Amino acid sequence: MNRLLFVEQLTADGEVLHRHKLTQLPIRIGRAYDNDIILDDPHTAAHHAQIELNQLDELIINDLDSFNGITRANHRERFFVVDGDAVYRLGHTRLRIRTPDYQVAAEQTDFTNHRWEGLLPAFAGLVLLVATGLLTTWLSDLNQGTLSKYLLELVSVIGFALGWSGIWAIFSKLLNGQARFGRHLFIVSLGLAGLELWDYLSSMIAYAFSWETLAHFTVHPLIFICAITLYFHMRTAGNKRPGRLKLYLLALALAGSGISMTKQYQASNHLGDALYLSQLYPPALRISRDVSLAEFMTDIDSLKATVDSNRKDSSDEDGPKKEEGATQSSSAASGNSSSAAITSTPSQP
Repeated sequence: MNRLLFVEQLTADGEVLHRHKLTQLPIRIGRAYDNDIILDDPHTAAHHAQIELNQLDELIINDLDSFNGITRANHRERFFVVDGDAVYRLGHTRLRIRTPDYQVAAEQTDFTNHRWEGLLPAFAGLVLLVATGLLTTWLSDLNQGTLSKYLLELVSVIGFALGWSGIWAIFSKLLNGQARFGRHLFIVSLGLAGLELWDYLSSMIAYAFSWETLAHFTVHPLIFICAITLYFHMRTAGNKRPGRLKLYLLALALAGSGISMTKQYQASNHLGDALYLSQLYPPALRISRDVSLAEFMTDIDSLKATVDSNRKDSSDEDGPKKEEGATQSSSAASGNSSSAAITSTPSQP
């Protein structure tokens, strides 16, 4: 029977591997060479399935008594009425069946900036790396270091960025055939700049607004900045599942934050990285309200009362233990004295 159909073999991610155009029904599928569609899958039968019309003139895919059968959405049946959006699994092979009148999705907007490729993003990334390296070295240089110190910092930062970008370029070449080294270099430059910028700005903001929590948990924003950088690397490398990728990286970042807090708690019984504001800046940077002397002394008195109460509770708990220890010591001393007296008494004839 003449009828135009398209049978598509898909990857696990839903990408089309092969698209077969067929004009005759029925269409037989399997590993044998007399099939209309020959599968290279050892988990399918020689004659596994057949696409045909049923008595109601519906297009169906029918199982030909195979061992593994046909599965759709984890449901196995003898046959399924064909749906253009459904995926049918035969062994390890995924098939999709569509007719010429199937309505495809609307055209997607191309957000890729094709002009931002090659030397332009690479040059912008190098400029950003040099500026970041010089700025961070200058901010941390308290002893007016020599020129060699600045050059060594630049060489280390640029060398790391070039090596990291090269690895991602090879990965991109393997996935989609385009290295896109310049864009990867720009992404890692933005990531390193974000890490350095947050490292300095977080302490300044915490000091200016008295946000001690921001200073206590400094490593967690850095973990999320790394996750964002990885997201853009993988999108540039050709990942076509941005929603799923975001969930994976979010879970990875949360796991990293949890591991960091666990290690800090085991080491210091605190979840934070620091117990107080370790960076002090000029008073002109203060934005939060000044605390009066009376408020400060009130806080001190409250803290003193809490400490005294804890100390009293601790001494009360240690008191009975000390008395018991003293009693045991006295008993031991009495016993030793008695033994000494008995030993020193002369024997009677």
